Amino acid sequence: MTQSLFVELLQVSIGTREEFSRVPTAVEWHEVFDEAQRQAVAGILACGIERLPKGQQPPLDLLVQWIGLTLQIEQQNKLTTSVCQKVCSQFEEDGFQVCVLKGQANHRYYPIEMRNRRNCGDVDIWVSPMSDARRKKDDVKRTLEYVDKHFERDGLCWLHCNFTDKSGVPVEVHFHPSFFSRPKYNRRFQNYFSDMSRCVEPVMIDGVEIPAMKVEEDVIYQMNHIYRHLIDEGVGLRQVVDYYWLLRKFNDERLSVKDKVTVMETVSWLGMRKFAGALMYVLKELLGMPSKYLLCEPSQKDGKFLMEEILMSGNFGQQDPRMGQLASGGYMKSRVSLALRRFKRNMRFLTSYPGEVICEPVVRMQHFAWKKLEWWRYGG
Repeated sequence: MTQSLFVELLQVSIGTREEFSRVPTAVEWHEVFDEAQRQAVAGILACGIERLPKGQQPPLDLLVQWIGLTLQIEQQNKLTTSVCQKVCSQFEEDGFQVCVLKGQANHRYYPIEMRNRRNCGDVDIWVSPMSDARRKKDDVKRTLEYVDKHFERDGLCWLHCNFTDKSGVPVEVHFHPSFFSRPKYNRRFQNYFSDMSRCVEPVMIDGVEIPAMKVEEDVIYQMNHIYRHLIDEGVGLRQVVDYYWLLRKFNDERLSVKDKVTVMETVSWLGMRKFAGALMYVLKELLGMPSKYLLCEPSQKDGKFLMEEILMSGNFGQQDPRMGQLASGGYMKSRVSLALRRFKRNMRFLTSYPGEVICEPVVRMQHFAWKKLEWWRYGG
């Protein structure tokens, strides 16, 4: 019952509902707050509290706590946006193309009162050295050398490397925007996003200009982002709310039915047609998105399954009870334990997305070998 109240408050927050169906008890209000934190949407739901009738407001002690958390989120957003702009400028000045992925770039889609209330995480930037085609194969190597020279790198995988800004904000420097586990669709995806200049435009975030994905490309990219995280580790409501506002923006700018047809042709070409129907169902049933904004007909069967996963997993699967506590006893034992738990969890997706599930362990091993054998040094 508390989960239904949480969903109702989420709908009030984004404007698809006006009030609760009934007044929550004090205990239920605290459970709603806990779920908001688990799903990383507490700041967004604060907007819903402001819209509620006075008789449906939370208890004063909880309200004070919620306001305090919201103020912290707003301050963290301002800091993260500042770091985002600083890092982008540095890379651009030193000869890199840059595109901010998701995260802070999503602020432009939200209503003004919500923009700094979105829970922010790290800064994700996709970078590519300015070079001719003959040096393209060395892009990852050159990017890594640059990061190692100017920052203290603290992580590396096939998709990106990491460092932490002096302010404490983590930064992921992407060599590729994302990927698929299925080789056929991964080749198509990497080819589609091979020319960064075609995908990027300058946008204003809190008075600061940053390079970000064009809206029509972002619709495709962020669908992949949600899809990949569903299979990889779990996906929560924060990413779905992002996509809600992204689709609203896409519809505001691209009113032609032909544009939706074109997007869906690309989505199908990339092997996400089934997932798109599931995601549209979640947007309609969970967030109350009007049918006119949807990219395609919702799939009830696939959508119910996806909705259950989202509500169970929490933010990026960090609260998924199926992942449990990792085994102690050293790095390798923990990694093996995590891999086994992920494989067991992903068996739920086998009938819905068999290609990704079957290929995921193979790709994970390839990425592990890429890192350990330093294939990036040889243009791999």
